[in-house]
Amino acid sequence: MAVRLYLEDSFCRSFEGRIEASRRCDEGWEIALDRTCFYPGGGGQPADRGTLHGMPVLDVREDDGQVWHQVPELPTAPALRGEIDWARRFDHMQQHSGQHLLSAVALERLGANTLSFHLGTEVVTIDLDADEITPGVAQALEDEANRLVMSDIPVRAYIVAPGDVPALHLRKPPTKGEQTRIVEIVGVDLSPCGGTHVSATGQIGLIKLRRTERYKGGTRVEFLCGWRALRDYQWKHQAIAALAHDWSVADRDVESAVRRTLASEREAQRQLEHLRRQVVGYEAAAMRASAPTVGNVAIVARALAGSSAQEAKQIANALAGEPGTVALLAATEPAVRLFFVRSPDVSLDMRALLHEVTQSFGGGGGGRPEAAEGGGMPPEKAAEALAWAAAQLRARLSY
Repeated sequence: MAVRLYLEDSFCRSFEGRIEASRRCDEGWEIALDRTCFYPGGGGQPADRGTLHGMPVLDVREDDGQVWHQVPELPTAPALRGEIDWARRFDHMQQHSGQHLLSAVALERLGANTLSFHLGTEVVTIDLDADEITPGVAQALEDEANRLVMSDIPVRAYIVAPGDVPALHLRKPPTKGEQTRIVEIVGVDLSPCGGTHVSATGQIGLIKLRRTERYKGGTRVEFLCGWRALRDYQWKHQAIAALAHDWSVADRDVESAVRRTLASEREAQRQLEHLRRQVVGYEAAAMRASAPTVGNVAIVARALAGSSAQEAKQIANALAGEPGTVALLAATEPAVRLFFVRSPDVSLDMRALLHEVTQSFGGGGGGRPEAAEGGGMPPEKAAEALAWAAAQLRARLSY
């Protein structure tokens, strides 16, 4: 089995190793070396990336105790120089060590165990067996975690024999094996872990809890550490500064300014909707007043150019609210939408009429005897179809 240099020194960035085995894979070759500092992933931490013999390492994984490095081609040299993508490695070290620290604080402060850990490309999460965490409790956890970061506590990794494990009182039980690798934040946390970690908590950098949510009976905590937390703060600071400039307020007053603007917009929307309803009522009244009648029934048949389907439907419903009224309306932009409705005191089947129209002029639709709608008709046929439908109604009402 390969010597895993990352277990001895997480800060190892380069090494030389000899090929011990190789095999084809879907995207090239996988090679095993006699020594490597590429972490193969596990325990929620993704695998390292970098280069071998100048070629990109596409993936690293563990299979039956061996570390396999995926490369696009099989190297010809028996000895290879490996280079770790250090920015990626250190980012993972910050996030993983931050997770250990935050999990220890959650256990100490809330009695909450960490059930799972996920280190993604943008955010990091832990799932706790705790009820909903309030904003105040979340801030207290964040404060304590950052206090421990600023204390710059040593972080150590070492191997212990199975017989020595019970006396350590680990935060979580180890997997079965001959030996257990322990990652210790001195005086704060003892956990079995095969991942890469910083050597002191100060290297974790800022820990920022972004949000908490209920998840599978517990609580999911989303957070960022180190450079990720800084980058997150930077873009948010820029956004707040830009908003403060636009509203001509101080940074701390942006939230209240936004809330006032939203409240004003909601009120404006409410007033606009009220005015729209009034306009619809006026339009419907004007259409009915000028509509031809057969007996006591007014037939309003119009193609409403420039009106949306929603607006046409509102006008049709307003017309149907007037006694003795049938509305045959069509919105024509961006596509034809037909609305055939009648007032309750008119005994005509709008669904049957719509079916006849679409059979003759194209499209389709459906509905109820008192109200039907459809579409799919060529725009150039809309006016003709409405005139035909109105003629059918006049004939039936005259019969």
